[in-house]
Amino acid sequence: MLTQEETDLLCRVGPGTPMGELMRQYWLPAAYPWELEVDGQPQRVRLLGEDLLAWRDSDGNVAFTQQRCPHRGAGFFFGRNEKGGLRCAYHGWKFNVNGDCIDMPNEPPTSNFKNKMHITSYKGADFGGVTWCYMGPNQEDPPGLPQFEWGLVPEEQRKHYRRFIYECNWMQALEGELDSTHAPILHGRLHLEDSPRYGGYTVEKFADFFVEKQDYGLVYGAERKQPDGNSYWRASHFLFPFYGMFPATASRVPLSIYVPIDDYYTMHFGLEWHPTEALPGERYPTPDLPDEPGYLTPNQGPWKPEQKGTFYANWWPEISPETDFHMDLWAKKHKNFTGIPSVRQQDAAVEWSMGAIMDRTKEHLGTADATIIRARRQIIGAARALAEDGTIPPGVNEPESYKVRSCAVVLPGGVNWMEALGDWFFARTTEYPESAGSLTGQ
Repeated sequence: MLTQEETDLLCRVGPGTPMGELMRQYWLPAAYPWELEVDGQPQRVRLLGEDLLAWRDSDGNVAFTQQRCPHRGAGFFFGRNEKGGLRCAYHGWKFNVNGDCIDMPNEPPTSNFKNKMHITSYKGADFGGVTWCYMGPNQEDPPGLPQFEWGLVPEEQRKHYRRFIYECNWMQALEGELDSTHAPILHGRLHLEDSPRYGGYTVEKFADFFVEKQDYGLVYGAERKQPDGNSYWRASHFLFPFYGMFPATASRVPLSIYVPIDDYYTMHFGLEWHPTEALPGERYPTPDLPDEPGYLTPNQGPWKPEQKGTFYANWWPEISPETDFHMDLWAKKHKNFTGIPSVRQQDAAVEWSMGAIMDRTKEHLGTADATIIRARRQIIGAARALAEDGTIPPGVNEPESYKVRSCAVVLPGGVNWMEALGDWFFARTTEYPESAGSLTGQ
């Protein structure tokens, strides 16, 4: 368990907080490039507790700008994105992507007042089909974007297949990703003989855990010993500050992203890629629901109608607390553990049920929580080190270290898992590791 002080340090991300300052060292996934049209309508976003407008200027440059004009406080959302700048609708003050005032039409031509006006404007960049925001102190010379493999492969080899808002703190969402033993329960089907469309099925629900520190965070493996003497390994990574990787298969490598909107809301992005092969299907999220009770969809399901007046207006899910996450009681009784029709919304339901920020002083952690314990310790330590002596947190200055993959594979018993999987893990080969045998109970 954590103390209340440690929980607050871990979860609070607003300006001036230790975790907020740590998060501001990194580039943050914030939108998709197609959402921000050249000279188009600015979009309301919230990142790390700051309300911002995301927009793209006439030259295609992206900025994340304070929402209100410094003149009389009018909202830039109602202004115009035109000819290289964002113009306030009230008196016409206009600012470029760097935050400089470039026009002040209600002042006389002899006035140099505009040269004294500057607004908060954070750098943006496009990479890998995502638009990123850098809110850190080095706006003139930001660190490199994390070089995830999915950003380096051709577009047809990656899919952005899931995006929605979690109604809970970012760390709760991330901890769900790092928890390897919940999958056979929360995401499991009730009967082995049923279709896998109802969920996974694993006879052994427990695992032995192995966790190793890396420059970017952690690599960890969960070993389930099989009756034939082999071992089933689910092995993956935690990458600073909020990335987790569900174990890959030979056909895809997945990544989950949990961007803190503020202390109480989290933006989840889900994507997958293949190092050498094209992936079929849509490139960006679709709103599909399963066609039979108990079947599970890999995406988030439909979104609510545009939530005008709020941040991320188009990304609020219909499968949500207001609908008890679409829980189907027949499916819950006969097909899978929850009756909730989406794997990720099953996660969202239990994480929301903990409260907006769970009370970690009352939890009771076991051996199965080894990765969560290590990740918390590492994140808290990094935030303290940055606050106390300015130590740059893991991965910020090593963008190339983010080129990693996860794995789910059967290995011979007693084999060193890191040696067996290392070439795949760290993208030194494109050949998926070969399994030693079949997995019992699938």
